[in-house]
Amino acid sequence: MDAKDEKKTKAASKKTTEKKTAEKKAAAKKPVRRTKKQQGDVVFALDIGTRTVVGILAKKTGNGYNILDMETAVHEKRSMTDGQIEDIDAVAAVIKTVRAELEKRNMIRLSRVCIAAAGRALVTMRSTSVYDVSDKRSISAEDITAAELETVREAEESFSQQQENSAFYCVGHSVIGLTLDGYKVNKPEGHRGEQLQTEIIAAFLPAYVVESLCAAVDIAGLEVAGLTLEPIAAMNIIVPQELRLINIVLCDIGAGTSDVAASRDGSVVAYGMATIAGDEVTEELMKKLLVDFNTAERIKTSDSAELEYTDILLCTHKITREQITEHLKSVTESLASTICSEIMKANGKAPQAVFLVGGGSKLEGLAELVAKGLDINPSLVVVGRKEFMRGITAPTGINIGTEHATPLGIAVTASQGIKYDFTTITFNGRKLRTLDTNRLTVFELTALAGMKPENLMGRSGKPLSFTLNGERILLRGTPMVPSEITVNGKLASLNAVVRKGDEVNIILAQDGEDAAAYLSDYLDADSLYTAEIEFCGEKITAGKYILVDGSIVTADTEIQNGSTVISYDCCTLGELCRSKEISPEHALLNGESASSDTALNNGDIITMQKQNSEGQPVNVAVSADTEADIIHVIFNGEPAKFPIQNKEREPIFLDLLAAFLENPTTLLASATTTTINGKMARLGEVIHDGDEIIIE
Repeated sequence: MDAKDEKKTKAASKKTTEKKTAEKKAAAKKPVRRTKKQQGDVVFALDIGTRTVVGILAKKTGNGYNILDMETAVHEKRSMTDGQIEDIDAVAAVIKTVRAELEKRNMIRLSRVCIAAAGRALVTMRSTSVYDVSDKRSISAEDITAAELETVREAEESFSQQQENSAFYCVGHSVIGLTLDGYKVNKPEGHRGEQLQTEIIAAFLPAYVVESLCAAVDIAGLEVAGLTLEPIAAMNIIVPQELRLINIVLCDIGAGTSDVAASRDGSVVAYGMATIAGDEVTEELMKKLLVDFNTAERIKTSDSAELEYTDILLCTHKITREQITEHLKSVTESLASTICSEIMKANGKAPQAVFLVGGGSKLEGLAELVAKGLDINPSLVVVGRKEFMRGITAPTGINIGTEHATPLGIAVTASQGIKYDFTTITFNGRKLRTLDTNRLTVFELTALAGMKPENLMGRSGKPLSFTLNGERILLRGTPMVPSEITVNGKLASLNAVVRKGDEVNIILAQDGEDAAAYLSDYLDADSLYTAEIEFCGEKITAGKYILVDGSIVTADTEIQNGSTVISYDCCTLGELCRSKEISPEHALLNGESASSDTALNNGDIITMQKQNSEGQPVNVAVSADTEADIIHVIFNGEPAKFPIQNKEREPIFLDLLAAFLENPTTLLASATTTTINGKMARLGEVIHDGDEIIIE
């Protein structure tokens, strides 16, 4: 290699070295991208309150719970009322903010969250069930859990049956007592027996309250890993199991609700909820100081001895803590009275001790007023603080106060005993959540969705029965179309078990159509008409008409079940006379002879004529003016009128026959029965009004 080539090689080598050095420096300047770790065993708890959303990250330790981090965000607008979500999207946005801050500070990817429910419509009920343990060598912890869940399940079923129009979720429960073969036991694990009886108190909230809560969590990109009730959560952090022999009441006073839980004899025995809480206090300041809600909230929560504020009229004021307390005196007394009432309702009597927790418990003078209302020593009513939250450790930078009892309790409850893992199932396109006991059937799912059983079963159409001109007619309704049930696209029954993530679709049963019929289906209903005429002094209806259940019908109508339908066709003089079993030759139409096919019209008068001794026709018409000369009789079961021709003597049976018959002798000769008032008739027998005459 000559000098020239050597020089070129050295230059290239130098250039390569400089490039590598520059790349190293550039790489050193770039920030190192840290990868977020998975959530793992970190508990993420959210207290979704009326005014704030508090998020907590915690880990269970051997001695309790270590709080890793905490974040609080305030709702920008009043998107919740009395613990219930009004604006789901707005609440979801606040949840996202809390989640993002915790993820950023802790380099963790949060996917599962535990929450608690509250609301103004809380309902509780007690339930007891018996669990068969006769086939167990010894009772295990799993058996106890299964018995507990079975009791919860039965409580849900019983409660659902009581709710006709509303769907409810069981959002929490506490075991009141366990009995093994009739003997009360505190810890049946390891024992042997036949029957384990579990008594619980279960709490229920309307489905829309729980679903809106879960929907906000869904929108925030999180999965509900567990759900509990807010007073249960607070109870677990302030009054743990070992203290529940004492009659203690805890009252969690938030912004929207004041939640109550009572313990005694080792169990939580009652829950309650009142809708007066911190927001009512804030609203009182709004009215007294003429400020908006956020300003009133700032004044209420400030610890300053004196602070400045601007009212809605843009006037600036200064107010002292003493003045604020005075303004809030009446609402504080009202809140204390409500809390005392709820405590007495839940506990039945004044408890041995009361813990007040939540942001509302900081209200000055509230504890003293509660003690006075319960008539107990003021020292027995205390405001919860960090020292009362047993087993909790936290970094010095995290300030834990009474307002954090519920979010900390949610975190603790999530890793203790039975929590409410909600199964999400898509039902006819709608997401439903239900307590996961691994035994949910399609039928139970329909009840949760508010679908009525009759909509699943259907019914055949009702039959129609009626009589037409003496003939009984029966029409059948069409059969029902049964409901169609599919689970994940496959046909299934109501007893099919559904699991998390399943998609259930139900096409409701279609009732069969009731049988129906119209007059026109059987008769000519297009040419119906009536003519009101007078026949032998009697007002009758002629024409072409239909009698339905005794009423004249002249138009096409629907036939009702059980109806009697008779058609009449007496449009001409001949048809009418034949219907009366009278010869048309003896009839006069409006005083004159007329042919049999003469049509009858409104107002026509028909009378009978007979021949005199000379063989000439004699008009025997009876008018309304001669009604007194008519004898009313019953002839073969039908009313009839007999005109008296000879007023000089009483009418006899022969006179009646001669008035209507051409040859009465022939008729009497062929008759098998001839009676008057049930006795054999004589031709010369006098006829009176009301006589019953039978010739058969």
